[in-house]
Amino acid sequence: MKRTFQTLILILLTSILAKAEEKYAIGMFHFNLQYVAGDYKIESRIIKESVYPVLQFFEKNPQYKSDIEIQGYAIEVFAEEHPEVLALLKKLVNRGQIELVIAHFSDQFFIGYPALDLQKSIEINDKILEKHGLKRSRVFFGQEIQWTPAYASVLKGKYDLVATSSDPHSYYRTETLPLVNIKYGNDQILGLIDSKKNLDGLTWAYAFLDDGEVFNSLDYRSNFYRVPAQEKESIDRFKKLEKEGYKFVTMTELAAKIKNLKGYQIPNYPFVPEGTWNMSVCGPFMWMGRQRSGVETDGITRALCYELRNLVLMYEKLIDYAASNGADVTELKQLLEQAWRHLLLSEVSDSSGWTPWLVEVQYTAAEVANAKKILAQVMDKLKGILAFSPNTNYRLDTKTGKVEVADSNQSNQSIGSFSPVPVAVKAGQTTSSVVKRNDNLYQLDFKCARPSDGAVEIVFDTAADGLYYSAGAGEEVAVQIPTDLKHDPAFALSNGFIYLGNGYSLVKDCSVEHLAATWKMKDKKLVFREELNEDNKEMNMRFYIVKGDVNKGLELGNKLNTWPSFNVSLQNNKLVYEKIMPEAL
Repeated sequence: MKRTFQTLILILLTSILAKAEEKYAIGMFHFNLQYVAGDYKIESRIIKESVYPVLQFFEKNPQYKSDIEIQGYAIEVFAEEHPEVLALLKKLVNRGQIELVIAHFSDQFFIGYPALDLQKSIEINDKILEKHGLKRSRVFFGQEIQWTPAYASVLKGKYDLVATSSDPHSYYRTETLPLVNIKYGNDQILGLIDSKKNLDGLTWAYAFLDDGEVFNSLDYRSNFYRVPAQEKESIDRFKKLEKEGYKFVTMTELAAKIKNLKGYQIPNYPFVPEGTWNMSVCGPFMWMGRQRSGVETDGITRALCYELRNLVLMYEKLIDYAASNGADVTELKQLLEQAWRHLLLSEVSDSSGWTPWLVEVQYTAAEVANAKKILAQVMDKLKGILAFSPNTNYRLDTKTGKVEVADSNQSNQSIGSFSPVPVAVKAGQTTSSVVKRNDNLYQLDFKCARPSDGAVEIVFDTAADGLYYSAGAGEEVAVQIPTDLKHDPAFALSNGFIYLGNGYSLVKDCSVEHLAATWKMKDKKLVFREELNEDNKEMNMRFYIVKGDVNKGLELGNKLNTWPSFNVSLQNNKLVYEKIMPEAL
């Protein structure tokens, strides 16, 4: 009798403890129709062999929930070519089983560009979703698991939660709690980090966190065809967690449960520089300098997009100016949105990262060309409706949209000056020049031939600390770079600016070649490196060195790159434009 009573007590205590322990499973399927950008056979195969079977799996198993992330471009493809896939997706979203995550129109390398590009992606996505009767969640999950501390500002008002993996956090810092408060400037947003799983009273796990394609294929290894053994292994993971008592929830639901967990206080997230998954292979540098496939042209590829975005901004403001003078610009705005779409497609990550195929490198160039064709139409229509006096130069500010008669520019530049900041170059034959544009501004140009090992480096001296920069897609503010990181940080420098901590800022011209920088903290060196393939014979870079405080450098970086100004005129019935260089800013 005594033994039976003790057994009952033990069972009761076990039951109470089991109830106190909440167990939740989440999933994130990241699908990418631009997995091999430009290969439309593989795009179609991904939909038929992977996306649709995954949706069918969830339809047959209503006890499972998950998040599915896919670009807005894919929703349009579903609607036009695979309506049955769109219908099933809509069914699962409407019954709350699938939380739809739509982060960007194209699977862009968005941390390499200013905030506007990602925000324009979101704007276009929301139009697509409204047209097709779909509602996205307020969860953000970026291509290549891109991370930027500027998420708080760039996603403001549009998203409530950023989900990311343990990278790049674990590369730079020790373990963190899973739900954190991310601050940048005056803004903040919640982040769900793939980190600590066992909390006091709650345990959580991933049922799936990967490219959605590998749920039921072996991507390149199976040529994106469905592999039954791979699919079974993935499904068994869901069954195992179900058997272990996990309840399947969405990321939004898990974040809410952690937030409301008794005793859980959401910590402020420590500053982690921008990065990607698998930081051990260089983070942003993988897309902006490291070349492994033999056909990459990283600096040129990323600069093509940057040059195009500047033209798109110029035409956008010219259209607004025409509208302010009473012109009907309906058709022009439609053309401009098409140009934006091609620009965002051109920014796709896979044209310069990991081991891109030639078709992927060419994809960016092709989309840039598509956008320029549209802009040529815009130019042709604008010249007839702009209220410009012939042969008069006008200055156009792409940030404010202000158009005014341009003053003549006086330049005090002197050739043959010396850089005020020590700089070294590792390359083959190198041609360089330094131009003093005024007392506080220097222009440095480098033409570097490919050395035998292919790697070109341009290296600037820095202070030991006190460096500031704008995080990827966060160009409105400058933030101090911490020195307590486990590894040297790499930066996309999406507005080109970094304060060197020694009274000078460095600004790269992102329209020449757009490369990442790595700060070698112990050596006090800022390194721009590009590993040129054998057919890419040289690297060309232009930098500006600005004397003054942090704000001086930030201002020039944004005026040169983020929001450039142009001289625009009508000459011989042609619209002529020229980007205004820094001495006139």
